[in-house]
Amino acid sequence: MQREAGTFSCPEHAIAVAYLMLAYPIEPKNPTQLICEALQERFDATYERKALSGLTPHDWHAQAVFTVKVLERTLGDGIGFHILQAQYGTGEQGAASARLVSEWLNPSALADSRERELTDLLTTHILRGRPRLRDLCDRFDLPYSALQRPASAYRVLVHGARRAALQRLDIRMRDADIVVDLEGDVAPTPLDNVNQDEQNSPRLVASAT
Repeated sequence: MQREAGTFSCPEHAIAVAYLMLAYPIEPKNPTQLICEALQERFDATYERKALSGLTPHDWHAQAVFTVKVLERTLGDGIGFHILQAQYGTGEQGAASARLVSEWLNPSALADSRERELTDLLTTHILRGRPRLRDLCDRFDLPYSALQRPASAYRVLVHGARRAALQRLDIRMRDADIVVDLEGDVAPTPLDNVNQDEQNSPRLVASAT
């Protein structure tokens, strides 16, 4: 059975595509191809080239707006929303959410302090896989163990809140027909642990427009 255009197998894929789609202007050139290439680079993923979906760039943009609105309405201004927006979002909104996650993880670090800068970068490392811990060790002249311990503790907190948010989104996105199961579907590889689980190779299935 062929997947209907604009539907996804899990909330992660829907959110990732929506934020990247909104980051690109609506132009005559193929934005879906740009999105696939951006997703492929970010997640080291492959994608299958399918037949034309029948959706125009404006249709895909409208679907992206709808997906983000469902995300916002479901999670509100909670930490789960900011974790997902920091991981998948771009621009000022993504950066602002990343700072809120950093402050949630380490509320005692003062603004503009070395500790705050380090927490910000550890947050980015957990959410997006960059910078690497080794690079942070060199930058802050710290042993690897000194960063590995807080990074592991922060990762547990982030993944717990993220998992809870995705469970809520899975229900709401199925109700909204954004996430749809197909007969014979294989559960997708989660896109968390981007920085650690190198053996994961998620396949993103998209229809070129």
